Amino acid sequence: MIEIPGYLIKREIGQGGMASVYLAIQSSLERQVALKVMAPALAADPTFTRRFLQEARTLASLAHPNIVQVFDVGVTPNQQHYFSMQYLPGGDFVSRVQRNLDEVELKRILTGVARALGYAHQRGYVHRDVAPGNILFDPADNPVLTDFGIALAASQSTRITSAGFSVGTSHYMSPEQARGGDIDARSDIYSLAVLGWYGLTGKPPFDGADGFAVAYAHVFEAVPRLPEHQAHWQELFDRALAKDAKDRYADTEQLLAAIEAIPAREPEPIEGGAPKSAPAPAVRSPDTAAAVAAARQSAPTVAQPRPAAVKKAVESKPAAPAPKPAARSGSGAGLWLAIAVLSLVGFGALGAYFWPRSNVAATPASTVPAATPPAPAPAPPPASEPVAATTPAVEPPPAPPPTETPAGTPTETPVEVAPAGTAPTDPLAADPSATAADPNAAPGAEPIDPVANPAAFLASLPTVEDPVVKLVRLGKGDLAAQRYTSPPNSNALDRFKLALRIDGRDKNARQGIVDTARAYLALADKSQAANDLTLTRSHFERAVEIATVVPAEGKPVIDEVAQRRAKLAGPFLDDARKAAAVWDKEGAKAAYDKALAIDPKNAVAQEGLRKLPSIGSAGYVFRDRAGDGAQGPELVVLPGAKIAAGRTEVTRGEFKRYWAAAGSRAFAGKEPSCRDRESFFRSSRKRTWQAADITQDDSHPVVCVSWDEAAGYARWLSEQTGRTYRLLSNAEFDQLAREVGSGGCTGANLADASFNKAYDTRTGASCDDGYAATSPAGKFPPTASGVFDVDGNAREWVNACANGVPGAGCREHRVRGRSWYSPPDKETAAFTDNVASDVSSNNIGFRIVRELGDRL
Repeated sequence: MIEIPGYLIKREIGQGGMASVYLAIQSSLERQVALKVMAPALAADPTFTRRFLQEARTLASLAHPNIVQVFDVGVTPNQQHYFSMQYLPGGDFVSRVQRNLDEVELKRILTGVARALGYAHQRGYVHRDVAPGNILFDPADNPVLTDFGIALAASQSTRITSAGFSVGTSHYMSPEQARGGDIDARSDIYSLAVLGWYGLTGKPPFDGADGFAVAYAHVFEAVPRLPEHQAHWQELFDRALAKDAKDRYADTEQLLAAIEAIPAREPEPIEGGAPKSAPAPAVRSPDTAAAVAAARQSAPTVAQPRPAAVKKAVESKPAAPAPKPAARSGSGAGLWLAIAVLSLVGFGALGAYFWPRSNVAATPASTVPAATPPAPAPAPPPASEPVAATTPAVEPPPAPPPTETPAGTPTETPVEVAPAGTAPTDPLAADPSATAADPNAAPGAEPIDPVANPAAFLASLPTVEDPVVKLVRLGKGDLAAQRYTSPPNSNALDRFKLALRIDGRDKNARQGIVDTARAYLALADKSQAANDLTLTRSHFERAVEIATVVPAEGKPVIDEVAQRRAKLAGPFLDDARKAAAVWDKEGAKAAYDKALAIDPKNAVAQEGLRKLPSIGSAGYVFRDRAGDGAQGPELVVLPGAKIAAGRTEVTRGEFKRYWAAAGSRAFAGKEPSCRDRESFFRSSRKRTWQAADITQDDSHPVVCVSWDEAAGYARWLSEQTGRTYRLLSNAEFDQLAREVGSGGCTGANLADASFNKAYDTRTGASCDDGYAATSPAGKFPPTASGVFDVDGNAREWVNACANGVPGAGCREHRVRGRSWYSPPDKETAAFTDNVASDVSSNNIGFRIVRELGDRL
């Protein structure tokens, strides 16, 4: 059993050459449906795929209570094409006739089918196969027209056969359909009248021993006479079954009026209550009746080249003598040609009709001598009925004379006729040419050989008006009228989405959805100009929602919305940052909320809101903005919320800004000698913070800086930001040092194996952190307060004289902690030393502190 996502298949209820029909449950709605699934062997051929989808497309565009409904169309991941439709369990028209249908019921059924046909005709479709097996009944006993698989646009010329489909049931096709001529809505009116005759009498008006005889009768025989008790129907049938379409009812409205005018009578029992001539076809179950209408015409037929003998016979026939008065639909001069054509047409149509039931492949045609069919002998109608005068019997033309073979021997010209019951073998039997002419081909182009190039031949055949094209056209009209997403079912989006349900790859429908999304971008422009941010956001959301329907084509729209949202949110983010910088929590929150109102997924605003509660609390990280727009060092609020310390020691990059702005003027030429590893004997004025005689870049802590230079940096930063900056106090350093762990190569940058190797010593630890001297600031783990390098990397100047009292006028100031030069086993993180204020070393740097009393 096959599997179709979303459907629980119960059982197979019908099978044809092109598709199978299953009774299934649509899971989402828990309703019974008829599920038509294309034969897997045909799915690889795009021509048959288009033909299969054509019925679904046609039905999807027709919404009428007397036309079967299509619910869903799709393709499974393993390329099974299917569509689900209304399940009709009430049997078909044949079963009604078998139960001795009365005239009241017949009128009701004909009225429902006529209304369905009229609805289809108004939308440009001709059904072409109005037959008893295609009239089913729903649970409310309403007649429902099915089998639109061979329906074509009424404006297009059609042939008697079409590869992949039968073109009607021979007993119910109109004369022009039997001849392979152009058809329109009046052909369906003729077929409905034949169906009405069958419902009234139990047999079709024209019958014969084979398909040829039936086709011949449609074209040439007069309308039979009804018995006296049914004669009140005769006028309707005489007009509806006129040989010439222009003599019939012009449309279904006229036919409906004629049906309504007929006085319905109770049936007269004949031989036990059944009509004398009623046929006894096999009774079909409701399931089978519902399925046959969906699958019967689905079997593909193989187009074959027209037999050369037929073409030769047609070309060599002498002109026939003038016939006696003929019917409107043909002339005596063309009768022999019509007979030859119809012999192929009739048998071909008969084979197409029985194909799904027998599933027998087309067999080679047998060659038989051409013979003139006997002339029909219908009984002449009463003289009081003028209709009979318009359709007199036609005498057959004389047999054609024998032709000469090249050797001079008279022979009969052979005509190839397909055996009854086989599939049609000549898709061009109604045309004197052997191949189809491509209507899109350039003038003078070679005709298409249906055998040599079947795909091109099928593509050249007329097709129905594509509902997808129509939906796209209507959708574009809705866009122009600004009906973007309303009213329901009559707006641009709904039409484009329905077109995609029918054909998910249609480029015009996909582009239509993109255009609808862009229409909402245009609306967003207007609401933004009016400063209505709420409506602007709504339009953005709608544009993204619509563009997501076609993700590939809609991505540019989605990206554009993201860019425009970010641009609109930008000013609010700036306001939020400014408010947060001065610790205005309420102001920052209001600004962030506005940013998120226009850009709900803005990561900066989301992160800003997340951090707002921590503003001013221990662990809060921030920067002050300087007067020139640059940002100061990164700070973290320490426990107690009194001060914020630099998260790292001041770096070379940060000190460089100060030196360029003020430091060089204050200290250039007055810089102290910088000692190498605090050694008095390795002191040099050539060694400066810019060239500390160790490997550094701007991310490393600045060293070779005196206490005076460090204090000068803090004063300059205070001037730039308007806040109070200074160096750490002795007690504040002790507070941080108490959070330091055990150190080692993974906890702090201390003397290690790299140091030993660089300086040819053994004082460092045997472990290796990879740095012989300083490392980039913040490379090692921070303390619990969020401060880096309290231990290791560089020792730090603190704001305390040698005796521990804060001050700037003393000769010596304290240096705290350990550096890259410190042996791990000889000093601690709280190590203290006193150094002259005008002395510097390439292992001593500093950290700044900001007072928080002036934070607002």
